Amino acid sequence: MNTEKLLEKAKSQLTIKHPYFGMLASRLKHEGSEKVGAYASNGVRFLYNPDFMSRRTLDEVMFILTNCVMHHVLSHQQRRLNRQGSLWQLATDYAINNLLHKNGLNIPQGANYNEEFEDMFAEEIYELLKNEYFADLDDAFNDNATPNENLVPNAGDENAQDEKAFSNIEDIENELDPKTESEWDYAASVSQELAQRKSAMPSGLERLAKKMTANDIDWKFELYNAINRHMRNNYAFMPPNKKHLYRGFVLPSLASDTLSLCVAVDTSGSIDDALLGAFMAEFKTIMQNFPSVKIELIIADAKVHGHYTFVGGEKMDFPLKGGGGTDYRPVFEYIDANLPMNTMLLYFTDGDGWFPKYPPSYEVLWALSRKAKVPFGRPLVIFN
Repeated sequence: MNTEKLLEKAKSQLTIKHPYFGMLASRLKHEGSEKVGAYASNGVRFLYNPDFMSRRTLDEVMFILTNCVMHHVLSHQQRRLNRQGSLWQLATDYAINNLLHKNGLNIPQGANYNEEFEDMFAEEIYELLKNEYFADLDDAFNDNATPNENLVPNAGDENAQDEKAFSNIEDIENELDPKTESEWDYAASVSQELAQRKSAMPSGLERLAKKMTANDIDWKFELYNAINRHMRNNYAFMPPNKKHLYRGFVLPSLASDTLSLCVAVDTSGSIDDALLGAFMAEFKTIMQNFPSVKIELIIADAKVHGHYTFVGGEKMDFPLKGGGGTDYRPVFEYIDANLPMNTMLLYFTDGDGWFPKYPPSYEVLWALSRKAKVPFGRPLVIFN
């Protein structure tokens, strides 16, 4: 079997046996290249060395593709926080490979897999790796030796070099550009929907997300996940994409180009210039990370001062009027009257104001500058 057919068969088998992984793997455009030692992926192109790939089994190719796409799906850099980059990527690799093993994929010899990390979050694995890493450094310093020097395979041993390739994460792009990351977010949402319809969601997928506690919320991760849930409205299974019907599976068609998201910014007197600037910075970040989202921006304090519509990439130029008291009711009344199709509201505020008596029919996220009680919706404290 030639390499192209091997890759296509691996994607097909993944789609049949593991719909979630298969749909994601089908996004990668593979291309042979002598410039890479084994394989590399930047989130758009999957480059492979023809000689290396010709020695691979079907199971090994399925592993390679799935491992690559899961790194792209989990490229949320806000989860890394101040962690050491390569060590954090290694921790996610262990978490991913434990997930793949748990779901029945064969893990090749040499891959970053340790059964002791089973059912652990990447953050937990990172702490163990960090402690071990510094312990190795201390031993190396005391013994005047190079850490793990006996683990380096013989350069002339082809099998050893192949095994080493399965643990190489340097060629898997970790920091995707905002457009590519957003596209992988869309794909993950659609893949999840398809897998859920077939009752074939991967077991333990939640272990790849950040473990949350009440006092430790990665608010960007939560916010972007909420936006991504609404991105599913962009996809429909009718009419289907006929390109892959001959393989026996259906991919969704793109039903619309943009998703409308309503964002309200509190400009009351309790919001000082520094906090208002921080609100606007986060608003711009949303625009950059979700370029296909249409933003309905509402400026308000005790009344609505302005309504502006933006699409990713457009220049934002508008006055920030306000300075009065805080009353959230006018914003909700304005949305009901002027944006009846709205499905989500993100409200930047300090949480100190008059709330509507009844919750609206759409989802509400409160991006709060401090801890505050809200009568409905989900509070996310975005500043400490």
